[in-house]
Amino acid sequence: MNLTRKIPLILLVLFSAIALSLGLARTFVARADEKQPDHIVNIPAPNDSSEPASHKEVKSIGETKATRFENLTTFCMNREGNLLACDAKTNEIKTISPDGKVLATWDVPFAPYAIVVCPDGEIYIGGVGVIARLDSKGRVLKTRYSESDQFKGARASGIEVMGDDIFVCYGSGRSVRSLSDVVRFNRDLEEPVVIMEEARGCCQRLDIVAKDGFVYIAENARHRVVKCDRDGNIITRWGQKDPKDIEGFGSCCNPMNLCFGSDGTLYTAESGLARIKRYTPDGKYLGLVGHVGTERFIKAGRQAASCSNIAVAVSKDKSRVYVMDYSNNLIRVLAKAEN
Repeated sequence: MNLTRKIPLILLVLFSAIALSLGLARTFVARADEKQPDHIVNIPAPNDSSEPASHKEVKSIGETKATRFENLTTFCMNREGNLLACDAKTNEIKTISPDGKVLATWDVPFAPYAIVVCPDGEIYIGGVGVIARLDSKGRVLKTRYSESDQFKGARASGIEVMGDDIFVCYGSGRSVRSLSDVVRFNRDLEEPVVIMEEARGCCQRLDIVAKDGFVYIAENARHRVVKCDRDGNIITRWGQKDPKDIEGFGSCCNPMNLCFGSDGTLYTAESGLARIKRYTPDGKYLGLVGHVGTERFIKAGRQAASCSNIAVAVSKDKSRVYVMDYSNNLIRVLAKAEN
C-alpha cells in the first residue's frame, strides 16, 4: 500500500480515537453526579461471626411512594424521636415518624447536605457555601452565605450544636486526601472562627458530634476519632485502621459518621463495611450493633463520595438504630434483636 492510500486510513483511525476519547470524557463527567461508586469491590460481611450483634435489620424507610427520596443526603433525629431527612434534589426536609410515616415536608432555600436539631427545637442546615437557621416548624429564620473564598464552593458535610455554638465542617476535594476545616459560629450564625484546619475527611466527608462540652470529629481518612474543646484544642485521639479486628476501623476511610445515644454511648458507622459499633467517648469498644444491607467495598474510587455518607441516629430507648444508605436513597433500620 502506498503512502497516498495509507493517509485516509490513518486519519480514520485518528478520528475514531478522538471520538472514543470524547465519548469516554462525556461518560466520566455524566457519572460524576451519579449515586453509584465506580470502584466497588463486593465483599461479604466482615468476619464478625464470633461477635453477636445487638440489632438486626428490618424494613427500610424510603421504599414507599410517600417516603421515596430523589437524592437523600443526610438525616438526624429531633426531640420527639422523628427523623428529619434531607433531599438535595428537591430542596426539601421530610419529617418522618419512627414507623416510616411522613408527618411534614418543608421547602428550604438550597440543597441541604448537613442537619442538626438543637435542644430547644431550632434546626441548622448546611449546603454548598451556605448555612441556615430554621425554627422547629421548618421556617427559615436566617441564611448565611460564605463571605470567604475559602468556603464559597465548599460543602458542609457535618454540623453540630453545643451550647451557644454551632460547628460546621467544610470539605474540599474528592479523594482520600481531601482536607476539611471546622468553623465555629454563634447561634445567630455570626462570629465565625476556624478551630481546626486540614482535617483528613475523604471526599469532603467529615462528621462532627458533641457531648459534655467536647466535640468529636470522625477523621475518617486517618481511621480515628478526634476529641477537642470548642477552640479546637485536641484532648485525645483514638482509633486505628484494622481490617481484621472488629475494634478497629476497616475499609477505605472510617469511621465515617458518629452519633451519641441517650446514655452517652458513641455509635460509629463504617462506610464500605456497612457496620455499626458502640464505644465509650474515649474509645473503649463496647460491642457490635449490626450491619445494614448496602453494597460493601474495600477500596476508594472516584465515586467514593457516592457511598461514603452513612449517617446514623439512635432512638432514645436504643431499640432502633437508623442508618443512611446513600446510594439507594434509603434509611436502613436496625431493631434490637430478641433474646
